[in-house]
Amino acid sequence: MSEQAQMDAIAYSSKMLDWSPLGKLFFVICLLIVGLLTDSILVTLITFTIGLILMGYSTHFRVPLILTLAIGEAILIMILGSGMISIMGDANQPALWDGKFLWFTVHMTDASFQKAWVIFFRAIAGVTLMLSFACSTPIPHLAHALRSIKCPPEICELIVLIYRYAFLLLERFLIMLDAAQCRLGYNGAMTAVKSYAGAMTGTFIFSLELAEKSEASLACRNYRGYFPIYRMPQKMGVKWFAITIILVVALFLIGRETAGWIDMTAIFAPYMGW
Repeated sequence: MSEQAQMDAIAYSSKMLDWSPLGKLFFVICLLIVGLLTDSILVTLITFTIGLILMGYSTHFRVPLILTLAIGEAILIMILGSGMISIMGDANQPALWDGKFLWFTVHMTDASFQKAWVIFFRAIAGVTLMLSFACSTPIPHLAHALRSIKCPPEICELIVLIYRYAFLLLERFLIMLDAAQCRLGYNGAMTAVKSYAGAMTGTFIFSLELAEKSEASLACRNYRGYFPIYRMPQKMGVKWFAITIILVVALFLIGRETAGWIDMTAIFAPYMGW
């Protein structure tokens, strides 16, 4: 089964399928915003937990392999980014760790170390929340929700078409990589670079050919800029708005009162010798 088919199967079998797409989107965005407005690690952990609970309830953590790899890559980028932030502290403040690491000048302070952890937990919470939304909302439902808030129809159409055809390009790219592997295309660094370059070039050319064929195919099927939905999703009611606002206000107040409660420096100090 292709990655697109897996994503569609997960979304249409989700227990959150019948929930309002616009309500879920509003809920996720508000939680992301409140996480950015507070420096409390406790609030980011709460939003992260909410995201995990929603993912578990929606899909029982069944995620396609390609999406799992993308999540792993995103987490690696978060770790590297947070690590860079932690070692770029203010030179006028006392250092927890000062020196040279490879070609970097390291000056880790308590403030930079704490900030790095806050940013890391914000990013992780954002990933889980957005995944809980993506794995429970089919793309046609999302496009319908965006049209209901007066989003330009061209943007809605692009979202659906990019989603539909991006997986075809990815599948073709992976096929080219497998073909190169069968022909010893990764025997050496330069050979591997040439194989990847050839696969990317071939995928680009295929995308142009696919665009021409798809335009003709859609025209033959009387495509008018949107994919029909035969079972319309629920609209966003007052309940969604009330629950979201109450939760966001509560998290914001918790963030104001609990800023600095979790001291990551104190937690790691016994192990790092600070």
